Amino acid sequence: MRAILTACALGAMTLAASACATDQYGYANNACQRDQNNRQVAGAVIGAGVGALAGSAVAGNSSNTEGALAGGALGAVVGSQVAKGRNNCGYVGYDNYGRPYTGYDQYGRPTY
Repeated sequence: MRAILTACALGAMTLAASACATDQYGYANNACQRDQNNRQVAGAVIGAGVGALAGSAVAGNSSNTEGALAGGALGAVVGSQVAKGRNNCGYVGYDNYGRPYTGYDQYGRPTY
């Protein structure tokens, strides 16, 4: 039981850290980015839960808590990255100020 509570706490910390993926005012820049952030948060939470259960099961009887912590941490990272996928919201890249751009105009300048 203690291992499951620890895994839930780890998932909550991951959720809080993933929610920080917003602009300087606390908002996602557009709906695509907001949806991508939500998918990553859900992937991290699910990954943390599955990883904690797997880590607890794989670890020996005397180290269930440590196995759950390690599995939860690894599961959160893997789940977040798997949920992130390759969706870049149609952006080609980011400029020097961190703004995403969708392509280039006829003069080679980024278009936003």
